[in-house]
This record gives sequence, structure tokens and C-alpha cells, in this order.
Amino acid sequence: MGVQMELVAANGETSDALYVWLPGKRVLFAGDNFYKSWPNLYAIRGTMYRDVREWTNSVDKMLKEEPDYLVPGHTRPILDKEKIKEVLTNYRDAIRFVFNKTIEGMNKGLTPDELVNYVKLPPHLIEKDYLREYYGNVQWAVRQIFNAYLGWFNGNPTNLFSLSPPEEAQRIADLVGGENALLQRTKDAAKAGDHQWAAQLADYLIALNPKVSEPKKIKAQAVKPSQNN
Repeated sequence: MGVQMELVAANGETSDALYVWLPGKRVLFAGDNFYKSWPNLYAIRGTMYRDVREWTNSVDKMLKEEPDYLVPGHTRPILDKEKIKEVLTNYRDAIRFVFNKTIEGMNKGLTPDELVNYVKLPPHLIEKDYLREYYGNVQWAVRQIFNAYLGWFNGNPTNLFSLSPPEEAQRIADLVGGENALLQRTKDAAKAGDHQWAAQLADYLIALNPKVSEPKKIKAQAVKPSQNN
């Protein structure tokens, strides 16, 4: 007799994504539109815009199937109907919240750097294990939504014709008393555990002398995930 199977178009991680629904067995295979992690609404390796609003609609469609068993594209299946309803509802609402809050901030005239501090998941969602930022990241999603709707220009005319990285680096070095002084400031930041600042200062040194290894080593240590947790 075989198994009845429905392939349902579900725009999300890709525009041609789908989920597989087995109505007779009440099993839903979600593909990569759901897994137990904050979704990769933007891939930092580089990708075309992933339609965040459509992604929420796809999760909503899966929710309305009322599955008894949910099999994500990654991570373990969920085998309890009420738990599935709770998880998919929160997953949909979290993505929708980030999209709507980003658009709200854009309409207020906020820049991408301001938006990443403006858009924060509400307390009832932020601590959910299946919404932790293990894979995707809320800040990256916010920046991509801004870029998709308004483009790369953030509204600051200073950024229309920026100095080249070596030019800016040289002027920063001059401000602090030269390259040796800048290197010392970079080491001080790293020693103090100010990893982001150490990495940014290291970038200036690398722009000035790309072949010098010490700034690269400092930056490599600064951006190690274990140091930032």
C-alpha cells in the first residue's frame, strides 16, 4: 500500500525549501526550516537574502499540520504533540519578533549598529534551549534584514567614501603615538580580556603590516569562541 507523503513548499533557509508531511502517521520532517537552535536567518559565509517573513509563515504552516512527531533537519526529534506545539509556536514567534522589531527600528531611523542593541528577544523566549545562538545569531539576522530592505548605506555620510583600511590604520597609530604604542594598547586589551577591542586594534596593525605575525596571533586568540563565553 505504501506510505502517503505530502511535499509542501516552505520558503525559509532556501527559496525552494519544503517539508515532508506523512498524514497517516502524523510525522513531519521539517528540513532546515526548524532545528533546535536559533535559525541561520543569515549565513556569515555569504548568501542571498533568506526571506525572514516567509520563514515565519513556513513554520506556521508546519504548526497547523498538528504533528504528533517532529523531525528537524538537525538535532533530535520531538515526540510529544504538546511539546511540538509549544516549540514551533515559540520558534515562529521569535523569528517574527526579530523581523518586526527590526522593521520598527528601521522606521525610527536606527542604523544597523543601533538596531543590534535595539532588537532583543523577550524574556520568555531568550532562555529557551532551542532558541540559543549556537548556529545562527540574532544580530546577524538584524543586519541582513536592514540590508535587504535598505541596502548597505547606514545613513552616516562619513561612510559614503571611507578611508582605506591602511590609511585609517596609519592615522589611528599616529593618534596613539605610533605603531609600537598601538601594539602595546592591543596587548593591554587582550590581557584585560577585552577581546573585541583587542581584535579591532589588531586589525589596524594588520592593515599597516600584513606580513607581521604578532598582531595576527593576538587577533586569533581574541576571536576564539571559548574566550568570549
